[in-house]
Amino acid sequence: MSPGGEEALYGEELSPGALVGRWVVEHVHYQGPVSRLYRARDTQTGAAAALKIMHSRFTAAHTALRRFRQEATTLQRLHHPHIVEVLGHGELPDGRPFIAMEWLPGRDLAAELAARGPLSPREALEILEQVGAALEAAHAAGVVHRDLKAHNVVCLRGGAEAVRVKLVDFGVAKDLSPRTPGTSSLTQTGAVLGTPLFMAPEQIRGEPPDARTDLYALGLLLFHLVTGTPPFLGATPHEVEEQHLHAPPPRPSERAPVPAALDAVVHRCLQKRREERYPTVAAMLEALRRAVHGGPGTLAPERTLALYAEACVEGEPDGAALERMDGLLESASAMAREAGLTVRVEGAGCMLAVAVLPAGAREEREARARLLASALALVRIAEAMTSPPHVTLNVTVHVDAARRWREKACGMPSGTGGLLCLSGWAVATPGHALIVTEAALQGLETDFLAEPLREQAPRGHRRVMGLR
Repeated sequence: MSPGGEEALYGEELSPGALVGRWVVEHVHYQGPVSRLYRARDTQTGAAAALKIMHSRFTAAHTALRRFRQEATTLQRLHHPHIVEVLGHGELPDGRPFIAMEWLPGRDLAAELAARGPLSPREALEILEQVGAALEAAHAAGVVHRDLKAHNVVCLRGGAEAVRVKLVDFGVAKDLSPRTPGTSSLTQTGAVLGTPLFMAPEQIRGEPPDARTDLYALGLLLFHLVTGTPPFLGATPHEVEEQHLHAPPPRPSERAPVPAALDAVVHRCLQKRREERYPTVAAMLEALRRAVHGGPGTLAPERTLALYAEACVEGEPDGAALERMDGLLESASAMAREAGLTVRVEGAGCMLAVAVLPAGAREEREARARLLASALALVRIAEAMTSPPHVTLNVTVHVDAARRWREKACGMPSGTGGLLCLSGWAVATPGHALIVTEAALQGLETDFLAEPLREQAPRGHRRVMGLR
């Protein structure tokens, strides 16, 4: 072959007829950011194959190169009917690594959903049984996928047969097995790997993953399958990440006709703390089977913890007073964030922060206690500022239904109008004060010294005087 012919066949994009190992390229199937996927044919058997070849610009990047090679070695260890099979791997003469895999005649689940719309709960269960089996095999081998999503599940159909799927793309998989040398340097703590739409909170924080990281993604996939869209969407990756970290997971039944028991399965999968998710894929699948086939399923109502802080200047405001007021509100915002709340509203003299309370009774009580103790300390700091200009700080802590935090139906009894209806629960009193509603103080009466408000206020509100 002439030099020009070789260049045409073996340039950055391989042309039909290029020989890679024992596979001859037919055409480009997919252009990815790190690699290309080609359809090829085995010269020995004539069987179709998929060739994944890294772009040449990444071969100088040591970590990217090792991660690509690790995908091949990881897949070779994972022999399972629902995981794509590796046929071989190696390097081109110019150093670009390649992986040869079985050719999967089908389309990924994202394309399937785009073409036909959301799946029924029974169809979703049929698919997740297979995906779950693949994940269980990976977890047993010490591998966490870390990028489970509809795009990485290929749907295979054969005539009238039931749908069959295979899990693909282990490019950012984490090998947790100590027997594999050299893998710990590929995914260090602090490295954020995955796709923002489908990342678990611990991935976003750069923490080490484990099997429960894939459980979170499995919940995201279940939501995606039955509703047609991921649960968290945003204009930027940062907006999506913030929702994974702080926003309560929406219920599938709000977007699709699915049983409430399925809501409970998704809800547990999408807990922010991995300790509160299902411990194993098997446990999640068992709960999903019960939900789909009419078994009992209960979802405890979510509750939102809210803190409203308002700073007021006594007398005619001046520059120094306004500066002190801003400082107190900045301290209140910082305190709320440290307690796990997200600041949702910031005004000239006020702020509102919220967080969904944990599902467990003990964890919920501890979250409320931490916030009340921090808020009390902040009020004490404000009280110590006796020299002019005098600025008062009122802080109210309340608990309401999570689904109602955005409602604006005012004129309702306390706790029933939504958290944005501040007149229903937030209280302003003369001087500095920490006020709690009955729902916020429940179960903490022995920890905090509190007395009923003498001022006109909704029934059940109390002023916290200190710690017992």
